[in-house]
Amino acid sequence: MKLKSAQKKSLSEFLNTIAAAWFTAGVIAPLFTISINKLQIIMMLFSILIASYILYLSLNMLRGVR
Repeated sequence: MKLKSAQKKSLSEFLNTIAAAWFTAGVIAPLFTISINKLQIIMMLFSILIASYILYLSLNMLRGVR
């Protein structure tokens, strides 16, 4: 798919928003629970990995855009 520069920037901003929401829901929200078990810790780490990957996609999309 061939995207124009403005379209790439818009899609990148959307992916940044998704990454922030994923990080908030998967990492920050569980910290407000009373107890954290091993499964929640694993899910938090998994959420960090997914958020990082989405941010990587977003930054990779902007490569070469001015």
